[in-house]
Amino acid sequence: MSNSAAAPADASAAGYPNQGYAWYVVSIMCLGYVFAFIDRIVVGLLTAAIQKDLLLTDTQMGVLQGIAFALFYTLFGIPIGWLADRWHRKTILTIGMTVWSVMTALCGYAGSFFTMFLARVGVGIGEATLNPCSASIIGDYFPPKSRPKAFGLYVMGTAFGTGLTYLGGGLVFGFLASTPIVDLGPLGEMKPWRAMFVFVGLAGLIPALIFVLTVKEPARKDLAAKQKTMAEIKAFFAQNRRAILCHHFGISMVIMSIYAWVNWMAVYFERIHQWGPAKFAITYGVPGLLTGIISAMGSGWLATKMKERGYVDATLRVCLWGCIGVVTLGALAPQMATPEAALTFFVLTGMFSNTPTVLALAAVNEICPNEMRGFYTSTYIFLVGLISSGIGPLLTGWVTDNVFADKMRIADSLTLVTVITGVIGCALVAYGLKGYRESLARVTWTK
Repeated sequence: MSNSAAAPADASAAGYPNQGYAWYVVSIMCLGYVFAFIDRIVVGLLTAAIQKDLLLTDTQMGVLQGIAFALFYTLFGIPIGWLADRWHRKTILTIGMTVWSVMTALCGYAGSFFTMFLARVGVGIGEATLNPCSASIIGDYFPPKSRPKAFGLYVMGTAFGTGLTYLGGGLVFGFLASTPIVDLGPLGEMKPWRAMFVFVGLAGLIPALIFVLTVKEPARKDLAAKQKTMAEIKAFFAQNRRAILCHHFGISMVIMSIYAWVNWMAVYFERIHQWGPAKFAITYGVPGLLTGIISAMGSGWLATKMKERGYVDATLRVCLWGCIGVVTLGALAPQMATPEAALTFFVLTGMFSNTPTVLALAAVNEICPNEMRGFYTSTYIFLVGLISSGIGPLLTGWVTDNVFADKMRIADSLTLVTVITGVIGCALVAYGLKGYRESLARVTWTK
């Protein structure tokens, strides 16, 4: 009881904002992340309908799921991260929320692969603002001890986003699909999958409005002698090369396998187990949501407990455990003989799926001073966007089309991509633990 009561006082004494309000702020950013993730992965739920209407191959769908979104998500991420270290993060993030929501709605009006590609590019540009700004804001609202838990709540948005995409999306799409044409009044008449994009896109404007009206820009903390020049950023990288490279590339490779099965799971169940999108989404939605929440909050809690027991590298160490769980269970899930068994393994994979994302962001905060957090968060997001969300879905579709040359081998494609990318990623994270400890030993701004 005494520890929990002391936490807000300790934070206040250290100059951090009221912690009740801080948790409110991170909850609003979590809500924004929910809609960002829905906008990011809803195309996977609608793949079969889009392919039928626009006559697209698995490889083309992989492009729309991945590289179309990821290309500009990554290209814009680094300059936005640089800007977040210097300018008003609240303004940047509000603009981003608005852009990705509007561009998602425009996906519903796409008449070809090319126009859908452009709309997905717009979603990526908007979402490039999310993690650099949010990670920097969290670092200024919470003291170091509380940050893993704060990042856990923030990344819980991916769990809610996934769960709501499948559960809510399955129910809504099932309802919309009961009629060949949906009348949206002034927005026009359109097919169900198109109406789905419009609904989820416009709904994303709600957290943007709440954010701009109720969230305050925090004062910057953990400053380290005003290190802002590119020369100083390069010098910091040279000193922390092993930790940064293994963290960035290793976790990105593991998350690639997550994006592969998140985007192709509905297609897998439809082709292999004859579960339509609505049935799969509704069945997976609730357990997928719950395990995602457990993964997001549990990873931050476990890292904090490990730190209290003296494990200085607890953040990255627990991250590695989550990576191993994701790869092992994710590779086995598609090979199950029945839909119930496959669903069970995918749900169990969800117990670990948010651990890499939560603790990757917390780890950057731990080894980087405030003036560099936006930049190094954005370089990590650059690789996650390019490797994970960009190449993961595309590689899965390409392997199905070109390696196995059989759409019914989607299960083997998912397993192959998971094993190859996951093993490489886990090995890199494990190798980076020593460098991460060395980087932590050089931290001076929180001492």
